[in-house]
Amino acid sequence: MATTCVFCGGRAGSSEHVLPQWLGRQVPEEFAKADGTRTIRTRQGELRLIAERFATATVKCVCSTCNTGWMSDLEQRVKPFLYQVMAGEPVTLGPGEQTALATWVMKTSMMTVQSSVLDHLTLIPRADYVQLHRYGQPSMRRTTARALHVEPPGDERQHQWGVFHGARVGGRVNGYSVILRTGALAVQFTSLRLGPGYETARYGESAKQLRLWPPTEAFSWPPAATSSGDLASMHPAQVWAKKRRG
Repeated sequence: MATTCVFCGGRAGSSEHVLPQWLGRQVPEEFAKADGTRTIRTRQGELRLIAERFATATVKCVCSTCNTGWMSDLEQRVKPFLYQVMAGEPVTLGPGEQTALATWVMKTSMMTVQSSVLDHLTLIPRADYVQLHRYGQPSMRRTTARALHVEPPGDERQHQWGVFHGARVGGRVNGYSVILRTGALAVQFTSLRLGPGYETARYGESAKQLRLWPPTEAFSWPPAATSSGDLASMHPAQVWAKKRRG
């Protein structure tokens, strides 16, 4: 367990839910009450299943000031539309909602890392935690994100409500790529530290991918569906970097 807050450096120990409790009250009752499991990777590299119901996992890597302050405010910002997006229901997301959703997904990815990927706690560098705490949003200079709609396999009880993938990026650039899936929503973040002469290439919109970060004009959710197989093939993710002009 972290002894200092991963965001501000204060004293950690406040219990933070990886997925919010209020979300557990919005999903179908039979799903919320169903027995589930979460997969973690131990420091020895072994996979281990933990019995766990939806939206019950907690971590103690943040301080009470962050937990009850900006993190709580962020939950309130996504609460009006998050379940609709996760359920694949039609909704319009303007720049404000896009910013809130992108920030929430990054924060939740960080909490997922802290709770389950025990041998990759440094996958997301501390600078990105500090960025989120200091500015209340991901970096516009080095971070991009795209949102995808993933259809369930036809049986709501089989719907995956918590899938996380992470990969380091090397070569000419340095950084990481993560995909967090919560229900029908999947978001891929790529955060890059680029060498001289390179800049981050922005995600454009397509039939299956919507640019979520940096925010753009309002768009209608959901886009055309992406299969789970297509989602899995996105790792290792392509690095979206290009040579800077001039």
